[in-house]
Amino acid sequence: MLDQITHLFRLQAIFEEGSLRSAANRLNITQPALSRSLAQLERYFGHPLLERHARGVRPTPFGERVLSEALRMQRQWQLAEQSLRHDPALGQTRLRIGAGPVWRASVVPGFLLALEKDFPDIEFELRNTRFSQAIGDLKEGRLDVIFTGSPMLEAEEQRLVSRPFAQVTDHVVARDGHPIFDHAGPDGQIPTERLLDYPWVVYSEIPAYHETARNGLYQLLRQEPRITIQCESLLSTLTVLQRSDHLSILPDATMAAFLGAELRPVRTGLRERGVRANMIYREEMQNWPPLAALIALATGEASAPE
Repeated sequence: MLDQITHLFRLQAIFEEGSLRSAANRLNITQPALSRSLAQLERYFGHPLLERHARGVRPTPFGERVLSEALRMQRQWQLAEQSLRHDPALGQTRLRIGAGPVWRASVVPGFLLALEKDFPDIEFELRNTRFSQAIGDLKEGRLDVIFTGSPMLEAEEQRLVSRPFAQVTDHVVARDGHPIFDHAGPDGQIPTERLLDYPWVVYSEIPAYHETARNGLYQLLRQEPRITIQCESLLSTLTVLQRSDHLSILPDATMAAFLGAELRPVRTGLRERGVRANMIYREEMQNWPPLAALIALATGEASAPE
């Protein structure tokens, strides 16, 4: 088995370098030895793993699958090696967490502060992620867990575990003091048509917000909102909201995450959208103590951090 792992790590170098010669130089082995490793893997799997082109080599579709599994195994091997050897030369063990801006600001830091006390030898690395890329990074070991409000597709579920950690409701929001609040009735409800009186800013990182604003209003009023700004950055979206009369749709967790944002929900007849937020991790990682503790905190199976 160890021989196969060695061959797989060599295959990874070939794919990353794009040529056998460069990979052999990087690995400090001869090119014939590297070619033998490749041949052994192709015999073992019964499929070609790379194809040649004018500038070198590239993985076949099956080779891409093998590479993905090799990266996944490499992360497991790295954690096992650090656990067994406790060698400072191997570097500090890291738990790599991916999260969008809302979860990075509101939920995850509290978990990390709690975990830091129980795992002083672990370095917790919190990264900004986009869901479309994060799933690939998770599968291939570049991330160990992600926090997201986006659902997994069925095709992405192989050996990944999704656990809910929060229920989020999306609201129309405006700055405190926005003129739209002058139209509120005794019950605090604002006529839905007033949403058409003001420009909109859309947080475009999550496409559902654009769809809810455009389609939701059209279904109710047969007219689309006037979207004048689209921001990929949540912070930029909040800045526009605070400095103008723009409206937007954002999750309620945003107001908890950015305490200085001074945003208020706008209560209208537009249906609010509920979303289940999930943490997603690789199945084989779930018993690794730092991750197991994080899962327990996030899913309410342990005492929540203060």
